[in-house]
Amino acid sequence: MRRNAVLSAVAFVSAVTVTATRADAQGYGVYEHDACMMGRAGTGVAAPCDASTVHFNPAGIVGGGARWNAQLGATIIAPRGGFTDSATGVTTPSTKNNIPVPTLFVTRQLNPRWAVGVGVNAPYGLISEWPNTFAGRFLAYRAELKAIYFQPTVAFSVSPRVQIGAGVDFVHATVEVRQRVDLSSQVATGTTTFGQLGIPTGTDFADANVSGSGNGLGAHFGILMKPWDWVSVGARALTRVTVDIEGTADFSRYPTGITLAAGNPFGVPAGTPLDSVVTSAFSGALFSGQGGRTTIPMPEQVVVGVAVRPVTGVTLLADYQYVNWRAFQVLPFDLDSAGSSTLHEDYRATSGWRGGIELAPTDKVTLRGGMLWHSAAAPAQTVTPLLPEGARIEGTAGLGLQLSPRLRLDVAYQYVRQQDRRGRVVDAPEGSVPTTALNSGLYKSTANLYGASLAFAL
Repeated sequence: MRRNAVLSAVAFVSAVTVTATRADAQGYGVYEHDACMMGRAGTGVAAPCDASTVHFNPAGIVGGGARWNAQLGATIIAPRGGFTDSATGVTTPSTKNNIPVPTLFVTRQLNPRWAVGVGVNAPYGLISEWPNTFAGRFLAYRAELKAIYFQPTVAFSVSPRVQIGAGVDFVHATVEVRQRVDLSSQVATGTTTFGQLGIPTGTDFADANVSGSGNGLGAHFGILMKPWDWVSVGARALTRVTVDIEGTADFSRYPTGITLAAGNPFGVPAGTPLDSVVTSAFSGALFSGQGGRTTIPMPEQVVVGVAVRPVTGVTLLADYQYVNWRAFQVLPFDLDSAGSSTLHEDYRATSGWRGGIELAPTDKVTLRGGMLWHSAAAPAQTVTPLLPEGARIEGTAGLGLQLSPRLRLDVAYQYVRQQDRRGRVVDAPEGSVPTTALNSGLYKSTANLYGASLAFAL
C-alpha cells in the first residue's frame, strides 16, 4: 500500500496545474502574474508592464523614468470541471476552488544604463481536487504543487535601442497529495490479492497523505530592441529547473464497513468485520511513515514577441510561447522500503499564440483586450484527474487607471475554454506503460480568472 501511495504522489507531480490551475495554462504552468499583462492575453515580451518585466522580460527593467518601481498583485483562479463516465453517463464535478496566486516585483534604476530588480512569483503550480467518493480517488482526490520563484535580476542598456537582462531563479517547490487506497489491489497472502478473494474493486481501506519539498536553481534572460520608435521586439528565455523532492507518506485506516458472511475465504466466523481481518493481515508498520524521493523538472520556455504603435494611444501586440514539456518523458523515483520505479508520462512540447490590444483614450485610462490559443502537453494516455488538461482558447479584458502620478491600478478578467478530453480514472498496472485502453470517460474544464495589480513609481 505504501508503494501505491507514493506512486500516486509521483504521478501527480509528473502529470500536474491548477489544475492550479487545471484550466488556466498548459501542463502545470501559470502565466498570469500581472493584471496589466493578463488584460492583453499575456502579450508584452516586447512591451512589458512596469516592474513585472522582471519575469516577463528582464531586459525591460532598465530605462524607466522612475528611480524605483514596485508592483504588488494577485490573480484568483477559479477552475470548474467534471468527469463523465462513458459506461454509466454519471458526471462527477470537480471540487470548486478559488485559488490565489500572489506576486511581488521591485526594480531600481541605478543610472541611465544599469538597473536591478527582484521578483517573487509562481510560474509553475497546481491545485486539483475531487470529492473523496470519486472513482479517481485512488489516483488522488487532492493534489497540490507550488513552485515559488525568487528572481534577482540585472539589466544593461547596450544602446538607446537595445537592452539586455538576466537573472538567477531560486526555486522552492512543495508537493502534497491525498488519496484513498483500494483494498482489492493489496496482497492478502503470498501473491493472492484481496480482490482475488472476493473483495470488490474500489473498497476504501486507508487514506494516504504524501508530502514533500525541495529546491532548485535556474536562470532567465531577455532582450528588448526598438528598431523604430513605433516598433519594439523582445524575447525572453526561462531555463529548466530541476527540483529534488524529499517527502514522506503517512497513512490512516479507513473503515470498509464490510461484514463477512459464512463460508468466506478468510476462514473466520460469519459476522466478522472485514476490518479486523485487514488489521491482522498487515503489520502495524504498514501505517507508519515512509520516505521517498523524486525529481521534478520545471521545463524551459522561450517567448518572442512584437509590439506596434500605429497611432498615438494604440498598441498592437503579438507573442509566441514555446514550452519544452518533453522534459516529462519518464519520471524515476526511489522509496525507502519499496525500491525504485519509473512512471511514463510522454509529455509533448507546446506552442502558444497570443494577441493583444491596448488603447489609451486618455492619460488616466487604458483599455486592454486579447485572445490566446495553446496546445496540450499531456498525451491521451496520461489524461487523469490529477491533470485533465488539453488545448485551450482564452479571451481577456482589462482596465488600467492612473490613480496619481505615481500609482496605477490594473484589473483584468480571463475566461478559459478547454478542449474536452477522454481520460482515465485508474492507474496502469505497476511497471507497465499506460495506454488509451484505460480511458473510460470525458473530462471537461473551464476557468474564470480575476487579476488586480498596484504599480508604484518612486
